[in-house]
Amino acid sequence: MLFQFIPVCVFSLIFFVFLLELGDLFGNLWKYLANDVPVASVLRVLWLYVPKCVSFSMPLAVLFASSYVMGMMHARNELTVIFTSGYPLYLLVVPLLLMGLALSVFMYFFEDRVVIHSLAEKNTTNRHLLQQKEILNNTNIVVLSKSGSVIYTADYYQEDEKKIYSVYIIIRDADGSVRSLIESPFATWNGDEWVFDRYTLYDVGPSGGIAVAHSGITVRLDEPPETFRKNTTSVDELAASDARKYIMALRKAGLPYSEQMANYYKRFSFPYTIFIVLFFSISLGGRFKKNILLMSLLLSLSVAVLYYITQMITMILAKWEYISPLAGAWLPVLFFICASGAILRYART
Repeated sequence: MLFQFIPVCVFSLIFFVFLLELGDLFGNLWKYLANDVPVASVLRVLWLYVPKCVSFSMPLAVLFASSYVMGMMHARNELTVIFTSGYPLYLLVVPLLLMGLALSVFMYFFEDRVVIHSLAEKNTTNRHLLQQKEILNNTNIVVLSKSGSVIYTADYYQEDEKKIYSVYIIIRDADGSVRSLIESPFATWNGDEWVFDRYTLYDVGPSGGIAVAHSGITVRLDEPPETFRKNTTSVDELAASDARKYIMALRKAGLPYSEQMANYYKRFSFPYTIFIVLFFSISLGGRFKKNILLMSLLLSLSVAVLYYITQMITMILAKWEYISPLAGAWLPVLFFICASGAILRYART
């Protein structure tokens, strides 16, 4: 089984990686031509994209190779001989399942140690070649600082001048009650803290009365300007340990983090796609006796498209917080495990 499976898997992996590389190349070709990017630089970008293409292509290659091998065994009547001799299907495919499990574990470490760094370098190189400048200005900002005791709200943050406009800063006591409110047209970062050109301070007294002043801020407002920037960092470009720290920083600052958390969990669930697709190929691959190459390719693409669409839907639901980030990452995996188990239940044996 392995001697038949491995060569087909390798060649199909190369084929799918080539298709993805062509898609990325032609998608950016007009940009490269418009910016007179040298051929050597384009080839470097394509080389840096290879690990990510391998990550995307491995489930497709495994699914195609296993379904093709099972189909060829069926076409040559080998499955008939095996089954009539009393050899069960699950023993026949144990080598493939063990290889699928090993590949799933390998792909997690490959993603964390290789793919993430190459993808980050590829995106950085691409932005440099295409002269794309990241826009870090932000609007409608709400930031929790100092464990929620200080809340910043601003209409606009300007990165070039390190300024926030239409600023309201709420200062709370330990029990969460409002102690004072600072209102200012804008504040400027001086390197250590936010400085106001002019401001109005509203102090809430013990009896609930409000005193208005134009001086007397006693709290150090030193939340760094990086917190106010537009979020351009993605956990897809961070190692697992760094991604977790980044998500915790977003959560502490009161910024949206559901999408990033779902992508973080997907990093652990996605490698098991390889193991899942083997169930489909085992149960369905032996049903083809004619046009095996074409039918195996169609089966691979159909199952992959269905899986990725399901995953896309659950990730969107997690982003919009209709479901938890954990469910958004793992629901497709659980659903396809159950579906493949049900199909395997009625597989020929």
